[in-house]
Amino acid sequence: MSNTVRSILDQKGSTVVTVAPEDTLAQAILKLTQHRIGAVLVVDENEEIKGILSERDIVKSFAGKIDISAAVPVSSVMTKSVTYVKMHQNLDECLHLMTTGRFRHLPVVEEGKLRGVVSIGDVVKAVLADREFQIGQLEYYITNTF
Repeated sequence: MSNTVRSILDQKGSTVVTVAPEDTLAQAILKLTQHRIGAVLVVDENEEIKGILSERDIVKSFAGKIDISAAVPVSSVMTKSVTYVKMHQNLDECLHLMTTGRFRHLPVVEEGKLRGVVSIGDVVKAVLADREFQIGQLEYYITNTF
């Protein structure tokens, strides 16, 4: 088993749900709901990453406000500094980035193009499957050696 970002995208696919910076929060919230996801990437017309909008960003933008408007542009709420990974990166690196950065979604960029998104759930599932495989191999080796 391979424990790279590529291995996850090979299994789950590379479809990425995106919004434009000028889209409204209402449009972004609708996409999050329709696709049952926790974040969307914010990209320009060339599909260059401009930010990421998560449920946390939306809640933070509404906190303490009396007049909440879903017509607010995504660009005013999104996280502008986006950490991303490449296809060859190790899943342990991804877990480290996610836990230290306290975020749950990592865009995958290769050759300047957006190739997919991996979530903390994807990474944990793949790491656990890899560990189970390794344990199975060790058990087989021990059982058949002695």
